[in-house]
Amino acid sequence: MDRHKPDFLLLFSILCLVAIGLVMVYSAGMVNAVLVLGQSPAYYFTHQAVSAALGLVLMLIMMNIPYTVLKRLAKPITIATVVLLALVFVPGVGHASLGVRRWVGPISLHIQPSEMALVGVLIYLAHIYDKNAKLTERFSRGVIPPMIILGLQFGLVMLEPDMGTGMLLLLSGLAVMFAAGIRWSHIVALFALLSPLMVGLIFLKGYRSRRLLSFLHGGGYQMRESLIAIYNGGLFGRGLGQGIQSYGFLPVPEADFIFSIIIEELGLLGAALILALFGFVVWRGIQIARSLENRFASLLAIGISSMIGFGVLINVSAATGIIPITGIPLPFISYGGTALVVKLTAAGMLLSLSRYTSPARLNGRLADNVRALPADGERSQRTAKRMRQAMSRADQTTFDTRKG
Repeated sequence: MDRHKPDFLLLFSILCLVAIGLVMVYSAGMVNAVLVLGQSPAYYFTHQAVSAALGLVLMLIMMNIPYTVLKRLAKPITIATVVLLALVFVPGVGHASLGVRRWVGPISLHIQPSEMALVGVLIYLAHIYDKNAKLTERFSRGVIPPMIILGLQFGLVMLEPDMGTGMLLLLSGLAVMFAAGIRWSHIVALFALLSPLMVGLIFLKGYRSRRLLSFLHGGGYQMRESLIAIYNGGLFGRGLGQGIQSYGFLPVPEADFIFSIIIEELGLLGAALILALFGFVVWRGIQIARSLENRFASLLAIGISSMIGFGVLINVSAATGIIPITGIPLPFISYGGTALVVKLTAAGMLLSLSRYTSPARLNGRLADNVRALPADGERSQRTAKRMRQAMSRADQTTFDTRKG
């Protein structure tokens, strides 16, 4: 299909979220920047603005790169992602802070490979299920092999440790597998296998079990301060920069708990507007997936939309006390260089996919649309069959002409 203009409504929504994020990072982080770091009030804002600029450049580049390039590079991207995740544990290359190892490179330029894995695994899964749609019919071929690669990256992320990002990686990957057409019995079997594993991982580390028990008994200090911020905000908020909880009460207000500061300063109405923007981005991504005529492209669009949607759901749920605190950043808004750059790069991929949409595919359910798309092997077989039929018709026409 010919490439057309990208989805400008999606682009505008993402730019709005990035702009809101920059404002809120400045407002939520200026006190910590001065009192904790001894820096200027704009310290967090400046770093976030640099990351946003780099991310927007990469988004524009990815927006103009055909998805077929990602398709061809699926295997190298997967290998590079696993290597980067492993380098985190190499002395002198990996960077440790506060008892965790999540970064590679020098402190001034470190990157977080687990954020890159969130996108890399989606490209890999879309590639695998595009090669042969019939893989989903058998658990031994359509579920276990992809889960090995997904599980390997999940395991490396958990060793850092970073359970929040690991959960997001797992959920996004499972969303792609479900959209690809794995059976409900396979989904039940996966949950039966993964549930004991997740429970074991929670109680393997003392701080995780303490966090869970704290949540079950009221939420602990961080949760209480987050809920106080929400209570202070009310319907209309205290005003931008007028929040109280960012004055040393709420830990990392510019990152993990920025949604609480948003409610405190902008109120429930401001938070609802931001959630509406996120909802529009995810809905638009699903619409793009529904209207793509290529299976790889459609699965990748579903994966990126799921990654953004699950990220918002987990962060907001943790900030409002619905689930235990996880440390997942709010996409496009929370402070964090690698997270912002990677999310904007993924948004560029989604915008690139929007340039290949077909209005004729907008009707019908998402799963039905995606599962009906032919895989690479099936497309090759159909093309060969059409060529044989065309050659047969040409031979018959020649025979009839000679006979006449």
